[in-house]
Amino acid sequence: MKKLFNYILVALTATALFSCDPKPVDVSDKEEQLSTINHNFVDKTVIPIYSNLADKAIELQAALEAVETSKTQANVDVACNMWKESRKYWEWSEAFLFGAASKYNIDPHIDTWPLDQAMLNNVLSNQEMMENLDTYIDSWNNGLVGFHGIEYIIFRDGQNRQVENITTNELKYAIAVSADLVANVCKLEAAWAGMENISTQKQQILIDTEMEPEDNFGEQMKLCGQPGSVWKSIIAGTDNIIEGCKTIAEEVANMKIGSPYSGEDVNYIESPHAYNSIQDFLDNIYSIMFVYYGAMNAQTPQEGSLSQYIKQVNPDVDAAMQTAINNSLDAINEMPKPFVLHYSDPKVKDAIDAINTLSDQLSIAQQTMLEAE
Repeated sequence: MKKLFNYILVALTATALFSCDPKPVDVSDKEEQLSTINHNFVDKTVIPIYSNLADKAIELQAALEAVETSKTQANVDVACNMWKESRKYWEWSEAFLFGAASKYNIDPHIDTWPLDQAMLNNVLSNQEMMENLDTYIDSWNNGLVGFHGIEYIIFRDGQNRQVENITTNELKYAIAVSADLVANVCKLEAAWAGMENISTQKQQILIDTEMEPEDNFGEQMKLCGQPGSVWKSIIAGTDNIIEGCKTIAEEVANMKIGSPYSGEDVNYIESPHAYNSIQDFLDNIYSIMFVYYGAMNAQTPQEGSLSQYIKQVNPDVDAAMQTAINNSLDAINEMPKPFVLHYSDPKVKDAIDAINTLSDQLSIAQQTMLEAE
């Protein structure tokens, strides 16, 4: 009863904070255009991506449970496909790791690599832990849970793992980790869309795991500059959107690709067991493209997008941005696959350079937005 009362109280508080008309009043033409961008960012990019991510994660958990029920190669293959599908939507979200993913530490919890294989071996051989996975999973370090824990169980050397090689304990662990993944990504969707705007299934998952979010970042982004929003102005909201794109561009160039290439850390390779690294890099650039073009899956600039606004202010800057996005995608596609076996190839440096150029162009677009009248 106390839990239900608290949930109702949070909902009523959120309603009180955001019951005003989300359309800004007494704003300049620039702010009105940026407010439209901020609204579209929430409704056309963030929420659709997080909604699909949660849907696919739920399907991944179901697929792993199906392997437990009927241990066939066909069921393992379905689980592997669902891992890649859910993984895609997660990587598409990495241009906006601010907000819920940051506040609730969801990003490091579900996407830390490399996997802590020594600790995983200890878990799999510890029967007391295996019998109480739900109790232990919250206390495990981030290198033991999330996408890469599941990846290690169902993939080997870029291939779907053979069903006969997956042990009972490994499968049990993967299912528990997938349930934890589901709860976390449902929280992401709810924290941007609002609890009342996600499916009843997802609501129940969050209630059962006591993971209901405290915030509605979607409403806060739409109400930039108004009471209750973490963004103190409309411009600050748009600035944060561009900053999120810059952050992931820099991470892809200098850490995800750069750390192995430079020799700084040859073990710092994302998705090595599924050979999915290059697809991860591509999807991160798509994440930037969707944000800049104004909608999930957008291949060209949409009405009310950042691209449209930057083009209006300075067409050359927008053209350079679009070129930088395409060049980054092309350069990543030119890298030899799999990355885990070719991370020192010269074409890897070409990709690093192209993505760093994209980061630079994002800075120019950001400054163009800030200085526009």
